[in-house]
Amino acid sequence: MLSPAIARVLRERGHDVVAVKERAEWVGMADDDLLAAARREGRAIATKNLRDFAPLHADLVVPGEPGHAGLVFIPTSYRLTKASMGSLAAALERVLAEFPDDDSLADGITWLS
Repeated sequence: MLSPAIARVLRERGHDVVAVKERAEWVGMADDDLLAAARREGRAIATKNLRDFAPLHADLVVPGEPGHAGLVFIPTSYRLTKASMGSLAAALERVLAEFPDDDSLADGITWLS
């Protein structure tokens, strides 16, 4: 749901990020399949879709389930517009700094502030 432009800004700042829209095979993927694909690559997912991803989180972090690489929930107060791209990229960069290791957000949830 996030613009590839935000991913490009973060990559320019040295972060290993990708937007779903940059991966043709990920576009239109069901949420649970997307979480699995991201997990295989060790990538957390940033999303405003709390309604769908929170239950998936609960289902995946129980014993015997594969887990996920992390979820970053974006509050509905964040507007996903061109004008807000810079502030959204900066907020995501703060999360990346808070969770610097590949697995530091594994099976966890954090909120963009």
